[in-house]
Parts: sequence; C-alpha cells; structure tokens
Amino acid sequence: MDGLRILVVEDLHDIADSMSLLLDLWGYKTNVVYGGRQAIELAETLHPDVVFLDIELPDISGFEVARQLKQSSATASPLLVAITGCGQEDDVRRCKEAGIDLHFLKPVDPEEIKRVLTSRAVR
Repeated sequence: MDGLRILVVEDLHDIADSMSLLLDLWGYKTNVVYGGRQAIELAETLHPDVVFLDIELPDISGFEVARQLKQSSATASPLLVAITGCGQEDDVRRCKEAGIDLHFLKPVDPEEIKRVLTSRAVR
C-alpha cells in the first residue's frame, strides 16, 4: 500500500493473527510477534513505522517494550499504539510516561486503526 512497516505485538495469537489479516487485506505488510522480547529484537532489524502493542505480555510489559524501543536509536521513531484491555486512568498515564503515542481499548474499531495508519502515511 504505502510502504509502512507495521509490527503487531500481542500474546493472544488469535487477536494478533486477526489484526495481521486485517492489515494484510488493506494492503499493508505486517510482522507479528507474541512477546515483548521478540518485539524488541525484531524492531532492531525491521525498523517499524508503527507498532501496535499490547500492554499485558507474558515476558515483559508493553510499557517496558515501549521504553526500550524509545531508548534505542534504531527503534526510537515508530508510532507506538497501545491496544489493550488496560483502560484505567493510571494505565493511560503509564502509557504516556513510557512513550506510547496512542491508547486504545480492546476491541478497537477497525476504522480507528485505519485512521492511525492513514495519518502516519501522510507524514
């Protein structure tokens, strides 16, 4: 579609794979990982433009993934989008503190995802 490199980070395989399928149907190329450490490793070589990130991961939290991505010069610039079940005021604050740009509660309206990607492609 427009060449955006997208990384989906979600430990629930059905959710991750469904999101990847949706993005593929829209013409995007996506990579999927099911854990935080995998996300950090892949991001070092993929240099994603957008990372859709779950917060509650089995190995390290999405907050920690975001912090590590923002600290590395190789991965400091992607748009970080939390897609999570964590929606308390404290969760939103912690997302901002970790460097996450946008916060969405599951389930997310696909049109919201499309708007995020369209706005990123325009940059």
